[in-house]
This record gives sequence, structure tokens and C-alpha cells, in this order.
Amino acid sequence: GVLSDMGGVYLLGRAEGTTVSHNYVHHVAGFRYGGWGLYTDEGSTGVVMEQNLVHDTTNAGFHQHYGKWNRITNNIFAFGQLAQIQRSRPEKHASFDFDHNIIMWQSPKLLDGSWYNWDTGAYEMFNNCYWNTAGLPVQFIDTDLAGWQKRTGRDEGSIVADPKFADPAK
Repeated sequence: GVLSDMGGVYLLGRAEGTTVSHNYVHHVAGFRYGGWGLYTDEGSTGVVMEQNLVHDTTNAGFHQHYGKWNRITNNIFAFGQLAQIQRSRPEKHASFDFDHNIIMWQSPKLLDGSWYNWDTGAYEMFNNCYWNTAGLPVQFIDTDLAGWQKRTGRDEGSIVADPKFADPAK
């Protein structure tokens, strides 16, 4: 809670071939804003983030400010305080693929940003598992998964289901 605009893993700029994998990122706290788990900032390009466990962040477990051709796959994102996934700049080029991730939270917000951030630009989301441990409906801004899929064409193959962790609070 001392710094702002940072993450447990923070990338900045072109980094083709960089792989961020098998990390345990937790309890990342921002002072005024920030405190993301995995953060691709300011043009991060060509990064693969895979098989990471990210939980208990002030903001989202994953945040892309802007960049291209990043792949976020086979991660677990859990218990972001303000949101779980954040996208803060729509872009015409392919900014990221977000696939085969488990996203689990208790607070009401899954996605951070307005419909404009999520309705426009080029990115892919598919084959993810979403679960709210508080029993709240899974909402993509203002709609459920079926509405989100219909409206955006994203998250084909994704499900809302309990991932059956033995003790998710721990």
C-alpha cells in the first residue's frame, strides 16, 4: 500500500518472447490506485503469462493497459478487491488472448472498465471458468455469461462453475 500504478509482475513495452510462468503472486496492494497481480502496461507486446496463481490484490488479478499479442492462459485469478480483470484501453490490433483461466471472486465486480473498454477493440476471451464464491450472479458489466457471449462474441466455451477448490479462502 505504499506505491501506486504497479503489479506483482509489471511489464512495460515490447518484450517479444517473454514468458511469465509458475509464479505465486498475492497480497499486492496499491496506495492510490494499482495493486494488480499481472500487469501488462504501456505497450507490452508479445508476452505469455501462464500457469500463475494470483490472489488478494487491491485491483484486478490481471490488467492490460495497452499492448499487443499478449497471451494470458491457464492461470488462476482469485479475490481481487475491486475487480478481477481490467482492460483500460480499447485497441484495433489484437491486444490479448485470455483463455483457459479460472477466475474466482467474492466482491461483486468481475470486469473493470466501462462497456466501451470491453465492447470495442480486438481481444479474445474463451474457455474460461468464472465463479463468485459469495453466491452472487456472475455479471459481465451488466449481463450474464450468455448475454456477454451474444453481445461480444467472446468467451466461447467458457462456463460459470465452482472450480471445487478444497478451501478457496486459504
